[in-house]
Formats: sequence, C-alpha cells, structure tokens
Amino acid sequence: MKKLVVSLMLFSTLALNAQYCIFYDFEAKNPEMVVSTLKGMMETGWGKNIQGTKSLFAYQFNGTNQATHSIQFCFPDEKALGAFFNSFGTSIEAQLFGEKLGKYIQNVSQTLNTPIWYNGQDWANDDAFVFYKMQVSDPATYLAEFKSFTPKLAKKLGFENNSFGLAYPIVGKSAEFSHFVWVGAPDLETALTRTKQMMSDPLFADFSKKVSGIRKMITTTLFLRVMDF
Repeated sequence: MKKLVVSLMLFSTLALNAQYCIFYDFEAKNPEMVVSTLKGMMETGWGKNIQGTKSLFAYQFNGTNQATHSIQFCFPDEKALGAFFNSFGTSIEAQLFGEKLGKYIQNVSQTLNTPIWYNGQDWANDDAFVFYKMQVSDPATYLAEFKSFTPKLAKKLGFENNSFGLAYPIVGKSAEFSHFVWVGAPDLETALTRTKQMMSDPLFADFSKKVSGIRKMITTTLFLRVMDF
C-alpha cells in the first residue's frame, strides 16, 4: 500500500480557495474496513497535520468505471501539497495504516486537479455532486460560455448557494477527458431533481448548442460524501 499512497500524494474536496485537489479513486473490497482504517490513519499525527481538507466519497451510478469510492485531499498551495507528500515518508504510523488499507482496496486512478473557475461556494457544504467529464477542444471559448451560462441557470433553478465550477486534471490526465464540471447539492434527491430540471431548461439547450462543436461529453457520475476527517 505504501506505493499506492505515494502515488496518491504525487498524483491524486474542492474547497474554497483550493488550488490543488487530489482524487484517489479505488474499488473497495470491504467498505467498512476502509472507513475504519482511514479514520485511524487520519487520527495519527501525520493525518492531523495535513494542511488541507480530507474526505471520503462513494460513487453512485458510475458507469463502466470500477471505482466505488474516492479519497479526496485539497490544498491551498504548492507548499501545503509538498508538505503532505514529504511528511508521509517520515511517519511510520501513516505507512503502517497505508499498508493495511491496501488489503481492502483496488487502485483505479489518481489525479491532481485544479479549478479553472467556480462560483466561490465551498463544496465542503454540499453532500451530493453530479460530475460531467468531457473533452474540450477550445478551452477559452468553453470557459467564457460556461461562466456566462451557469450563474443564470443557478439563479433560475435555485442552486446559486451550492458549489459548481469547471476544473481539469493537471497530473494523471488520461486521453478520456480534458475537463470536468461539478454541481453540488445538499442531498441525492435534490441533485437528481435539479439535473432533470436542467436538462429540460431552454438555457441549457442554448448553452449546449453553443458549445456542441468544441465539447464532447465523456461520462457523467454522481458521488456522495461519506465522511470528512
């Protein structure tokens, strides 16, 4: 598991002012033991001194992706991310918990992500998220259209106080997608209701028409917050 955790720190919850967000996606063989082990790991001196947020999410309706869960860490700057990586090698406790965790999970992917634009709302206040992974051929044009469209739709559908934005993986990027959009909600029911409303809204139809030539949708998924550490 040491190798996986080192990979996690090198490559893998978007929060307010976060600049580096690690997504470590895995398939849980025993979810209960994963939660227990992660809790113990985060209660070590190493875990308590992480200069960022740390959360566990469960994927729902994840398509063909094997991942069932995601450990997500978020850091405000390069210094905090670097301290996270460097400190693992000096913590025997963290390494022991990492080895134990490896018995209960199967690594799927690790990405280091950064937000391009978001509405200023801390996604730590949301518990359900719809993710849209896409391939964008003209990032500047897509960003301009996205920034114009989303605040209008958020106000119309009532999610202006939830988190939403556009981001991309800067390390761990695959050929599958170049960017992703997230839209937060307080719970599963609200996330699904708003998604249905959006799909039938004229604003969304107009936006989709404008970006159809530069955006290819790859996959959509839903994930729910399990716990914060």
